[in-house]
Amino acid sequence: MTDNIDNNGRDPRGRFAPDNPGGPGGSRKRALVMCRAAKDAITPEDITALMRKAMSMAREGDVAAMRLVIERTSGRAAVAQTAGPLAIALPRCKTAADCSVALERILDGFSRGTIECESASVLIAAVQARLTAFERTLHKRLDKLERAARQAEHNSGRN
Repeated sequence: MTDNIDNNGRDPRGRFAPDNPGGPGGSRKRALVMCRAAKDAITPEDITALMRKAMSMAREGDVAAMRLVIERTSGRAAVAQTAGPLAIALPRCKTAADCSVALERILDGFSRGTIECESASVLIAAVQARLTAFERTLHKRLDKLERAARQAEHNSGRN
């Protein structure tokens, strides 16, 4: 039978011949056999000893050992998920009145359950930041007007 197999381990019809792994990763059966052998070679006592060693290394500051111990005992940390579009439409907060409308919509969405608590908190913080920016702008404008009024009073007192 080996007479009809070419250099690539295929028969005359181009199919993989018996005992040919069939790809770059090797035989799946062989990988399973090796995995089973590895599991059979390790006892629960070996695992305990390895975890004790990892704990010792973690206590000494080894970050990889810390991560291993935490993942094996507490599970992996949840992966942050990106939020999708919200179920509400907010106005572009170009004025304080727009911010007021946005806050009303956020609170309404939260109370109806269409916006989660975390999303509502982030949105409210963003609107508050926008309002703070408006407030600073108004303070600057007010200071400028007050300086101009004082200057005008000072100038009228000279005349």
